[in-house]
Amino acid sequence: MEGFQTEVALEDGACIVRIQGNVSLKNAFALKELIIRYFDQGHKNIILDFEGDVYLDSSGIGAIFNTQKYVTERHGSLKLRNLSRDVMTILRIANLDKHLDIIS
Repeated sequence: MEGFQTEVALEDGACIVRIQGNVSLKNAFALKELIIRYFDQGHKNIILDFEGDVYLDSSGIGAIFNTQKYVTERHGSLKLRNLSRDVMTILRIANLDKHLDIIS
């Protein structure tokens, strides 16, 4: 899988963005733009759902981190759910798990 695909749904007042594939240096900015576009369209509560086969490299994690900053500065929320064990390990090692809103 070279890039990533998304599926969007509304669930309990939140915009759920289901992500499949690879979020890496090649396309991390595209993910950031996608999330900001949904936010700017009025979806102030966004959940990124990583259920399934998703790969995040440091660029993907950085894009999510920076996008969360953008959203929270504008009084919205960006939450992450269904992160793989490998991604959670990387976030813990980098001490980013304390700065991202991760839900089960």
